[in-house]
Amino acid sequence: MLKSNVYAASDALDCDEGVRFFAEKAKESSASMAEVYFFIRRPISEKYKSIFRRLARQSILKTSLKITSKGIRGNFKKSVPYYEIGMPEFDLDETIQHNPLKIYDKSITYRDIFGIKRQRQKRKIVLILDTSGSMYGRLLLNAALTTSVLAYNMEKEDYAIILFNSTAMTLKKIDQRKSVISIIDEILDSEAVGFTNIQIGLERGLKELSKVKEKTRNKFGILITDGNYNRGDNPLEFAKRFPKLHVIGMPAENDAEGGIDTCREIAKVGKGKFYAVNNYNEIPRALIDLLSQT
Repeated sequence: MLKSNVYAASDALDCDEGVRFFAEKAKESSASMAEVYFFIRRPISEKYKSIFRRLARQSILKTSLKITSKGIRGNFKKSVPYYEIGMPEFDLDETIQHNPLKIYDKSITYRDIFGIKRQRQKRKIVLILDTSGSMYGRLLLNAALTTSVLAYNMEKEDYAIILFNSTAMTLKKIDQRKSVISIIDEILDSEAVGFTNIQIGLERGLKELSKVKEKTRNKFGILITDGNYNRGDNPLEFAKRFPKLHVIGMPAENDAEGGIDTCREIAKVGKGKFYAVNNYNEIPRALIDLLSQT
């Protein structure tokens, strides 16, 4: 019944009028229109598929920009013994500590004020994303949205993207320059198939991080999965090898409690943070929250 409904919807959209209808609806509800693409992309003709993919991509970019704009891009504060026009704030504690008598005498001047500089921390991150067959449709939509959020947030930094199910695919290498448009298009045309092999995803992620030769505390992995692996070795052994591995635990359809326990354990041995989300829509914002703290 569902299959016949999908084909019926595809027939209705597989025309110029369908494109106009889809475009108008995308303006009203961007996320749902991107989700529709995953259901119509197979039966739709090649003539219109590229148009619908572009509309889906635009809606994903629009949504991810809104999410990213609310995040903090890996900045840290540094106190300096001067204040310049354009600095966002001054350091009151440092100013008082270094000028107690001048403050008491009310003789403090502009030159005595300590300023605060915000500097971007150069991070080296590998995102390892579960796309196994148990999580179709909305997972792929959020995979596109999540990777788009990461790409915008780390525009001038180094990051890699690994997708895994039974096997692993490097969507973007850590030393590679790749447009967010290309990344999204590849996910929009990918499949959520196979079993769940977390070990192979972590192994591929470690390979990318190993390319970073300089020593930095801002080198880590982010694993997004439901934790229910049914192929490969125990992922804990590979999680231990990361300098730091954070985990965002997705809800699982089967044995959700066991999967979350596995996610929590992976984060523990990986010396990273653990985030549990209740549904797929929370993943991009959880990623922004995590990136703002690292």
